[in-house]
Amino acid sequence: MKHYELGKVPRILVGSEAVQGLGTLVRSLGGESAALVVDSVLERNGYLETLSASLDLPQQVYVVPPGEPSVEVVNAASQVAQKLSQPVVIGVGGGSTLDTAKQAAGVMAGLEPIEHYLLCAHPWPGRRPIIAIPTTSGTGAEVTRTCIVSDTQGRKLWTWGDELLPDVVILDPQATVTLPAGITAATGLDALVHALEASTGQRRNAISSGIALQAIRLVLKYLPRAVQEPSHLEARQGMQEAALLAGMAIDNCGTGIAHSIGHALGTLYHLPHGVAVTLALQAALRWNLEAQPEVYTEVAGCFGIDVAGLCGAFEELLTKVRFDQALRALPNSVWIARDIAQTMMATENQPMWKNNVRLADQAERLWLAQKTVTLWDGYRSAVRG
Repeated sequence: MKHYELGKVPRILVGSEAVQGLGTLVRSLGGESAALVVDSVLERNGYLETLSASLDLPQQVYVVPPGEPSVEVVNAASQVAQKLSQPVVIGVGGGSTLDTAKQAAGVMAGLEPIEHYLLCAHPWPGRRPIIAIPTTSGTGAEVTRTCIVSDTQGRKLWTWGDELLPDVVILDPQATVTLPAGITAATGLDALVHALEASTGQRRNAISSGIALQAIRLVLKYLPRAVQEPSHLEARQGMQEAALLAGMAIDNCGTGIAHSIGHALGTLYHLPHGVAVTLALQAALRWNLEAQPEVYTEVAGCFGIDVAGLCGAFEELLTKVRFDQALRALPNSVWIARDIAQTMMATENQPMWKNNVRLADQAERLWLAQKTVTLWDGYRSAVRG
C-alpha cells in the first residue's frame, strides 16, 4: 500500500474570454497594480497590447530575454516589479518566462536574491500573488511548484516550494497560435515526456497516473493537428490542457532519466528543454522497457498498441510532428558522452535519476549518454544533408 500526498491546484480559467477580465482578477487577489513578466515574442505579435488594455491598472513590463532563466534575469524582474504598489505578478510566455515570474514573485517577499533559495537551501518568506498565462503547451509550469534557473556558472538548477504555485492560470488558445511548427512540436513532446515519466516513475500513484495518461491521449490527438494547422483553436486548447495535466502529474510524481539527461544537455550545451528531453527519451525508452515492460502497459494503451510496439509508435509520432525541424535552427556543437554522464549525476539532477523506473549504474549512464550523442549527430547530419 502506497502513502502519498497531492499538491493543490490553482484556479484555472480556460478560453479566450478569460483575459478580458484580467483587471478584475488582479483586484480579486488584492492587487493594486500588475507586473507583467513576458516573453519577447509578445511585443511583436500584439498579445501584450491586449493584456495591457484589459488591465486598466498601473503596470510595469519586464521582457524576459531568450533562453532559459538565469539568476540575473530573475533578480532583474523582481526589481522591476518592486517599483509598483501591491503588484500581482503576471507571467505570460513559455516555461522560462513563467519560471522567471514565479521566482521573481517569491524574491519580492524577502530581502535576499534568488541565489538564496537555490536547491531549497532556504525556505521562501512568502510571495506576491501570481497569475500564469502560458503561450506554449509543454512545460506545465503554470501548475508546478518547481522552477528552473541557471546560476552564474551556467549550471541548470531548480527552486521549489508551495509559494511558486500560481493563484490563477489562464489557458487562452489564442496565445499559442503564432508558435512556429518546430516549437509547437518540441514543447508538445515535452508535455508527452512529462506525462510518460510521471506515470512510470518510482513515485507514480493511481491519481496522478490517471491525469498523466489523459495528457498522453490529448497530445496524441492534438499535437499533429497543432503542428499542421497553427490556427486550429481546438487543437491549441487541447494541447494547453495536455501540458497542464502533465504539469500536475510531474508536480506530484516527478520525472525520470530523460530529464536527468535533458538537464545535463541544458547545462552543457544550452539545448532547448523540449528538444533535450525528447532526444533523451528516444535514447532511454527501449532501455527502460527492457527492465519493466508491464509498467508501460497503460502508456502503450494510449497509443492503441501493446508494449512491444511502444518504441516504434514513439518514433512514428516524432516523424509525424516533424521533430527534426525543431533542430534546424539550433547551432551545431560537439557533444561528449562522458561529460553528459557525469552531469547527469550532479546534485541538481539526481532526484530525476533516482525516480526513474529503472536505475542506471555508471556504465549504463555512459551508454545512455553515448546513445543520446549518436541521435544528436544523426539528426544534425540529416539537417546538413
